[in-house]
Amino acid sequence: MNGKSVASAAGLLVFSGACLAATPVAQGVITFTGSIVEAPCMASERSGVLSLDDCPAQMRGTRVDLHRVEPQASVSAPDLAPVNVKLVADSGTAGRYYHQRYALMDASGKPITRGTFLVTLTTP
Repeated sequence: MNGKSVASAAGLLVFSGACLAATPVAQGVITFTGSIVEAPCMASERSGVLSLDDCPAQMRGTRVDLHRVEPQASVSAPDLAPVNVKLVADSGTAGRYYHQRYALMDASGKPITRGTFLVTLTTP
């Protein structure tokens, strides 16, 4: 065996060992670690207006859903009319945080000033 053959064989042996030493990739498993570092929005309600204050800019585009919540022991039939929200004020896109105000409206567009509602915010 000449020196070139020995060097070539040793190189191939080292190369094949490096290929076998690669770590296998896990399939079908996604793992998330970490925590939420932004504070959530401050939500409040006053006179039929839902306020979202100090919301992180990344939450812009949040979908707001409202569902009327009635007491369990009710003599009258519950009002299942849809409840809508209408954006009435927005602080704009400049800055790290934003503020928005939503009016609670019934199906005919009249403001709702009384009732108990479940508010769901869905963030993109």
